[in-house]
Amino acid sequence: MLLDPGQDAATFSAYRAGFPANLGPRLRACGFAGAGHHILDLCCGHGDLARLFATDGCTATALDSSARSLDLARANCAGLAVDFVQAQAEQTELATASFDGIIAGQCWHWLERRRVAAEMARLIKPGGILVICHFDWLPLPGNVVAATEEMIRKWNPVWPMGGGTGIYPQWLGDMAVAGFGQLESFSYDVDAPHTRQDWRARLRGTVGIAGRLSPQLIHDFDQDLSRMLDTRFPGEPLMVPHRVWVALGRRK
Repeated sequence: MLLDPGQDAATFSAYRAGFPANLGPRLRACGFAGAGHHILDLCCGHGDLARLFATDGCTATALDSSARSLDLARANCAGLAVDFVQAQAEQTELATASFDGIIAGQCWHWLERRRVAAEMARLIKPGGILVICHFDWLPLPGNVVAATEEMIRKWNPVWPMGGGTGIYPQWLGDMAVAGFGQLESFSYDVDAPHTRQDWRARLRGTVGIAGRLSPQLIHDFDQDLSRMLDTRFPGEPLMVPHRVWVALGRRK
């Protein structure tokens, strides 16, 4: 479930599952974010990825168009080697060839993809790596995600999302057109634990609910979701299946 640009980043990000810690070692095995590298966290949100790599010996720049998101990222990355830039991803005004690596986490679908890919090709050093990654819940027959998506459609019948696989092969094309080569992708699945309260809060902040329903209908949806969870998924915590998907390419 993905964030509408008009939603409040603090409310949404407080409850959604962040990228798992094992993403860092997997990317380093591909040559991304070695010690001393300068990494750009594109559309950083709370700065979780900037923090991940800065903690591991990189310097990082966290970029976002939202001043509120950058305030949250500063607090999240306090004491680490992270700079903060407010700018649009499509036109950052940053110096050419200034990054060893760039990571775009959970944002590529909201952007003007070909323009951003070209801008990332300008910013990255020759041989540097661009990573586009997503971490999506995974609806499977009978699981809590599928049941939750049914609830969203009940309250918002025109909701266009749901039923996703968490795989985005078209983004490899964006990278290729921009001049990235040695393209590869990989995915892996993890269970992300949520308390029942956190799962409900996460759903109240998603695009299909907060972005479309009135406050009263959001409350009514939440109560309906709570009853469904009590009936079908009474355990604590909820183990919510997610898929990590990564595309990466090297600047020619």
